[in-house]
Amino acid sequence: MDTQALERAKQDLVAQFGAWTNHNMRLGEGLYTVAAHPTPSEPKLRRMTQIVLDWCGGDLAGKRVLDLACLEGMYGLELALHGAEVVGIEGREANLAKARFVRDAYGLGDRVEFLCEDVRNLSRSRHGGFDVVLCLGIFYHLDAPEVFHFMDAIGEVCDRLAVVDTHVSFTAEVCHRHGDLDLWGRNYREHDPDTPPEERLKILWASLDNLNSFWLTRPALYNLMGAAGFSSVYECHSPFVAKFEEMRRAKINDRSTFIGLKGQPVQLRSSDLSHGQAAIPWPDGPA
Repeated sequence: MDTQALERAKQDLVAQFGAWTNHNMRLGEGLYTVAAHPTPSEPKLRRMTQIVLDWCGGDLAGKRVLDLACLEGMYGLELALHGAEVVGIEGREANLAKARFVRDAYGLGDRVEFLCEDVRNLSRSRHGGFDVVLCLGIFYHLDAPEVFHFMDAIGEVCDRLAVVDTHVSFTAEVCHRHGDLDLWGRNYREHDPDTPPEERLKILWASLDNLNSFWLTRPALYNLMGAAGFSSVYECHSPFVAKFEEMRRAKINDRSTFIGLKGQPVQLRSSDLSHGQAAIPWPDGPA
């Protein structure tokens, strides 16, 4: 379609499903999903894309990418434009209609599949394995114990790299036992208890159905990712995202981007004193 036809089709889509809420993508000359000027979505997209390309050696050809709770599809679509094969999972059809619209406008129908599913049903037997798993803005919307099982599932389907962009808790108020781990964090209210399930689905920036979510402390998140099979975990500070800096200055810097890598536990060659020992967990709990 030419730009004018795309604009008409976009307006029809907006009339049915509402406007794009976040993912600003170029559809044609002067035509964007959100606005024809920079928005807060671009710096985060640059950060996530840079992470994936850096860890994958700058080449995504033949790489399989999973975008969990993909919203309007921007991250997976960007990586598909870099050569990846992408599966996006999203629980709301309104978001997927917009993601599929841009996918088709880009001619990526043969490389991008969007599924309307609950990410809590993620499994290797159902979805296969992936070189890269994106978990951006969904982890902190899940309650315990589902959030712990969700990380286990991410570890199950991820063959190499996972990017987890999430809020964490500064306080260790509540503890849950998961396997051999004591996982600390705090509860966060997602929905009013009186909100009917059909109304919860219309709130695009909240959980699908659970009333509360559980935010892990940083140490709990590190320990959970380690138990899920990630041999090393990193935190990304650059590329810069202004929103994260604003939170830091306000001393509420409770969101960051964490990177988990799958590898084999090293066997030291200069010393055998720690051979066979499990990784030391991060200490956690009330101060």
